[in-house]
Amino acid sequence: MVQKRFFKLHGLLCLLLVLLLLPTGGSPQAQPAAGKAKVDRLVMGLINPYRDYMRPWINGTPDHNIQHDPVFEWLFEVDVSSGGYNPWLAKSSEMAKDGRSWRIKLQKGVQFHHGYGEFTAKDVVHNHALWCDPNYPGRKDPTTVGYKQGMCAVQRVEVINDHEIVMHCKVVCLDLLFYYSSASSMIIFSKAQWDKEGEMGYETRPAGTGPYIFKERQLGRYVLYERAPTPHWKWGVVDWKEIMMTWNVEEPPRFAQLLTGESHLTEINRDLTDEAIAKGFKLVRSRQVAQQTVIAFGGLYFGTEDKATKRYTEYGGITGRLDPKVPWTNKKVRQAMNKAVNREELLKVLYKGRATPTYVAGFYPDLPGWDPTWAKRFPEMYGYDPKKAKQLLAEAGYPKGFKAKAWLFPFAGAPELVQLLEAVATQLREVGIELELEEADLVAVVQPKVRERRANWYIRGGVPSKKAVEPQIEDDTIYGMWEELLQMSDPKAYDAQLRRIGNYKFENFEIIPLFDVHIEVVVNPKIIKDWPFSGWDGGDIGHTFLISACKQEKPCK
Repeated sequence: MVQKRFFKLHGLLCLLLVLLLLPTGGSPQAQPAAGKAKVDRLVMGLINPYRDYMRPWINGTPDHNIQHDPVFEWLFEVDVSSGGYNPWLAKSSEMAKDGRSWRIKLQKGVQFHHGYGEFTAKDVVHNHALWCDPNYPGRKDPTTVGYKQGMCAVQRVEVINDHEIVMHCKVVCLDLLFYYSSASSMIIFSKAQWDKEGEMGYETRPAGTGPYIFKERQLGRYVLYERAPTPHWKWGVVDWKEIMMTWNVEEPPRFAQLLTGESHLTEINRDLTDEAIAKGFKLVRSRQVAQQTVIAFGGLYFGTEDKATKRYTEYGGITGRLDPKVPWTNKKVRQAMNKAVNREELLKVLYKGRATPTYVAGFYPDLPGWDPTWAKRFPEMYGYDPKKAKQLLAEAGYPKGFKAKAWLFPFAGAPELVQLLEAVATQLREVGIELELEEADLVAVVQPKVRERRANWYIRGGVPSKKAVEPQIEDDTIYGMWEELLQMSDPKAYDAQLRRIGNYKFENFEIIPLFDVHIEVVVNPKIIKDWPFSGWDGGDIGHTFLISACKQEKPCK
C-alpha cells in the first residue's frame, strides 16, 4: 500500500518535541550586531536529495543544479524577473544571420577559486568537450542529461582570443542561450583544475567562480558552502558566511524543521504553507511561472529507427519497444483519461487556486509557439466528462476499463506531486481505470526506464521547466517537424513551426496537462528578507546567492 503523506496533529507535535531535543544543523550563534544577518549559517530545507557528486554529467538532470548554484556560474543568467537571458560569464553575444553560429565575448578578470586563475576561452572549450566529446581524455563516465542534444548542437568552439569565441552549430541554434544558461547543465568548471587534479578534483575541492566556495559534504545529509574570502566580481559580498543545503523527501519532518528553527526555509504543500503563514512565516514565490505539472504516458514508441541520423539508436533503438497492448497507445484512451480528470477539483483542493491551466506541455504564453485557440478548444477536447470518458474507453475496446501502473516520486519545486498522482488515480478509478501506485526513485528507476524506453504500462508525474521541450510522443511525423524546426533561422517561421508542433501534441493528447505553477517557498522572516528567483534556473530554485538576510529587529515583511 502506498504510504500516505498526510499526518495528524498529535503526531506532528511528538515529532516537534523530538526535534527540539536534538542539536540544530547550524553552528552556535552569537547575538548579531545591528545591520548584520542574525545567523552565520543559512540552512535550506529542500525536498530532493541532491547528487552525491558535483559532476553534473553523471546521470544528470538540471533539477539538481541547485547544489552548483552558490559555487559555479554559467555563460548566461536567466533573468529573475523577465525570464530573458542576461550575459553572465559571457559579456555579450551575437547570433549570425543564418542562425548557425554565435559570437560571444567573455568577461575579463573573473577568477576561479583556489588560485586556479582567470576564466578564459579555454574553459568554455573544456566544458563543451566534457559534455560533447564521447572520448574526452580523463573523463571516465559517459554524459547524460535531457538537454545534452541542445548543448551539443554546438559542434565546435572556435577561439578568437582569450576572451572571445565563436560557437559553430550543427543546425540552426536559436536556443543556444538557453542551453548555455543557468537553466541548463553547461556549468563552467576550471580547465586548469582538471589538468592539475584530474576529474576527481571536481569532487574533493571544486573550483568555481561564484560567491561561495564548496566546503564539505556529508553523504545523505547535507552540502555546505562558505562565503568566498573576497567580494564576488558581480554580486559583491553576500549576506551569509555559510549556506547549508539539507533535504528530506518526507513533508512532516521538513515542516517541523522549519517550525523549530532547524531550517530557515523549505518547500511544503499549499495546505501547510497556509498554516505556516498563519504562524508568522512568510511566503516567497518564484518571480515567474516556473513549472508545469503534467502526467506523462509511458510507452508511446511509434517512431522508426534511423541509424543514419542516430534517431532512437542511442539506447538500442525502439525496435520491439512499442507494446500495442498498452491501452493508451490508442488515442481515444488518452482522450478518455484526460476527460476523467477533474482539474477544477485538483486546482481548488491541492493548489488552493494558485495555478493556471496547462494546455500543451512545454508551451507558455510568453514563449514562441503559443496558440491562443488552445484555451477555447480545451474544454470540449480535454474537459471533465466521466460519461464521455467511459464512451471513449468503450469505443477503444475497454468497456470495463483496464489496469495499469503509475510511479510516485517527490520532486523539487512540486511538493504536491505525490498527492496529485494519488488524487488522479482516484478520479481514473471512477471510469474503470485501476492504477497500481509504485513508489520509485526518480534517478535510479524512473529516468533510466524512460530513457531506455522501458516505460510501457506506466504513467508518471512530470514537471517540465519553462522551456519548449521535445515531445513525449515518439513518431515520425512530429520528429520530422522537429528536424525542420532545426533548419529555421527566421524567428517568425520558427514560431509558426513550434505552433504546428504544439497543435500536433494538443490534438493527439500527448499527455494529461494540468497546471502552470509558481514555486512556493516558506521562509522564516526573522532570518530572511527576500529571495528573488525566476523558478527555472539553477535547479528550479536558483540564485541562492540573492537570498537576503533580515537585518532589522522585527521580522521582515
